[in-house]
Amino acid sequence: MSKFYSFKNKILTLITLLSISYVTTAEPWVDTSDIFLRESIEHLADQNIITTPTTTFPLMWHDIAQDLSQVASHLLDDETLNAYYYVRHQLRLAKKSQKRIEVNGANQDSRYTSFGDSYRDSANFQVHTSFLTDHFAFKFSPRYNNSPSDGEKLSYDESYIAAYLGNWVLSFGMQDRWWGPAWDTSLSMTNNARPMPAIALSRKSATPVTIPFTSHKIPWTVTTFMGQMDDDRDVKDTLLWGFRFNFRPTQNWEVGVTRLAQWAGNGRPSDLSTFWDVLKGLDNCGGNGPSQEECAAGQEPGNQMAGYDIRWSTALFNHPIGLYFSSFAEDGDSKGGLSILGEERYQFGFDTRVNLLERSWRVFTEWTDTHATCRDGNNGDGSSEIGDCYYEHHIYQTGMRYNGRTIGSLYESDATSVVFGGISQVKDNIGYQLKLRWLQLNKDNSDKAPENPLIGNTLTPIAEDLLELSGKVQYSYKNWRYMLGASFSESTFENDIKDDTDINIFFNVEYNLK
Repeated sequence: MSKFYSFKNKILTLITLLSISYVTTAEPWVDTSDIFLRESIEHLADQNIITTPTTTFPLMWHDIAQDLSQVASHLLDDETLNAYYYVRHQLRLAKKSQKRIEVNGANQDSRYTSFGDSYRDSANFQVHTSFLTDHFAFKFSPRYNNSPSDGEKLSYDESYIAAYLGNWVLSFGMQDRWWGPAWDTSLSMTNNARPMPAIALSRKSATPVTIPFTSHKIPWTVTTFMGQMDDDRDVKDTLLWGFRFNFRPTQNWEVGVTRLAQWAGNGRPSDLSTFWDVLKGLDNCGGNGPSQEECAAGQEPGNQMAGYDIRWSTALFNHPIGLYFSSFAEDGDSKGGLSILGEERYQFGFDTRVNLLERSWRVFTEWTDTHATCRDGNNGDGSSEIGDCYYEHHIYQTGMRYNGRTIGSLYESDATSVVFGGISQVKDNIGYQLKLRWLQLNKDNSDKAPENPLIGNTLTPIAEDLLELSGKVQYSYKNWRYMLGASFSESTFENDIKDDTDINIFFNVEYNLK
């Protein structure tokens, strides 16, 4: 694991030198920082103007640029034309020569971070410099925080180095990922936790495959990474392997298949045969993996999660609607019946468009549940009401978490969330976002290790019901972009703890140097 860490430092040094040598900023992909850009891209995808899969971030610009170049803009309705102009504008910015300085602040750290949120800690200063050629891409983004929650005042989140190999992109860096169609949270990968150093391989273009004996074409893409969880955790330097296959079988459907696996780390087997067992899914003790005796001897190769997500869009009475569903499971044997996975949890969502206050909005409602009761847990048959199962593992006890946050759902394990939201199109350089969240956090009122900060629920050790209203406004003027937002929440607790009211105000300022 130390070799991986040394390699990471060498790459960061190389990125630093390249950033000093070049002042051209351009990026090959769309990251998770702009919810308004994502909304406009999805609008164009729903209209079949953008044909590439759009539920895996970072999302390559390559196919989006090609699709935009073929648009007959005079045939578009006002809403679609506005989305087209905004995406095209952001694409042009991604190709321009510039450096970017970013400052954000808040009266307190955020409890969780969703797509498009600009901060995790309460005060940051960050410089972004990047360089792009036909074969290479670099980005160097040193960030300084005076009082970080994880103790790292200087970090390099969003930095990377990448090379194009035919239709593939090989990269190393610290990049936020968001896998799935949801707008507020996702069960598999989100930008809630800080990005970890990872080597990744992704398809550059979703060049379609043609179904034999037909003219039907299916665009598809795939991405995989191997990351090092180099934070303070129970099993030091755990490796995280991620894989996502994403395709659009028809104009209205998009499907994603995801796997995540923790393996290796200090004191754990890390040879290729172990990883091969991980790839084959041979890690369910007493099931299709090692025997109970072998697992007791520490021969279980890893900790896996897997699942799929689907998004369907159509027009109902000439009104656009979208439905999406995700199923993501802890490793375990199938329960039979309609269950093809193990201890799966679910997410349902619905979105549509409305016109309000002289602008177009995407409004959505989203339900997510992460309360799983494992059959091998307290009662052994799934009848216990105690969870402490999802994102957890008996060997990798820190679980699917990094630097004190889950890499998946914002709301941790054993939670139910119902979220209503609205995202306006950017008009006159202004965009708005609103959310109303009703959350049941740690609803089983249990924590695996209340006295150990490295194990168990990172949001709350006891049950908490939370109602939160939040909103933000973004305004762009010449080289400046401003964001101002606030959230107001009311929490009630079990165990006779007094109710709590919380107010957080935050801002973000960006300046593009030319």
